[in-house]
Amino acid sequence: MTNKDTLAAIAIEIETLSAELLKVNNFIDILGRPALDKANEIDKALKNAKDRFATALADEQVEARSQRLARFSDIRVEVKPGDNLNTTGFLIKYMRDTWDITANASVPKEHECNGFSALDDDAFDYLVTVKPQAIPAVIMALAPGKPREAFTLYMQGKQRGYFTTALAA
Repeated sequence: MTNKDTLAAIAIEIETLSAELLKVNNFIDILGRPALDKANEIDKALKNAKDRFATALADEQVEARSQRLARFSDIRVEVKPGDNLNTTGFLIKYMRDTWDITANASVPKEHECNGFSALDDDAFDYLVTVKPQAIPAVIMALAPGKPREAFTLYMQGKQRGYFTTALAA
């Protein structure tokens, strides 16, 4: 059974339990304690199903991200020095599996872009999570040991036109 089947099955279970809970709640006044016990039992099962659904959905997202990042095999950043961090350029080269019609298969192919704002989202995720050692030292100096935060500060500084840290001057 695939993850999507699991998600669909859990969603159907949630809908069924919700409908049963509505029915039982309508009979609490008539049947009393037995209906209340049944409603509590269904409510507990409903909460469990919702937790399982959330877990399955999170697992699906992690698996999809892993599959996206598996297409990458390398990433390099070449620094083109400028007077300061604002004028410094970056050439990013990365290997990503790309469909080759002649080979009739996905093969690693080098891609490149100028600057991080032009970088593919998945390539950026690969750089920050899998290959943070490839991040230029001038950017990592903005938030040592925290690649995402360093890039946030870098992008904010580029947008403002200046950097607030002495390291970037």
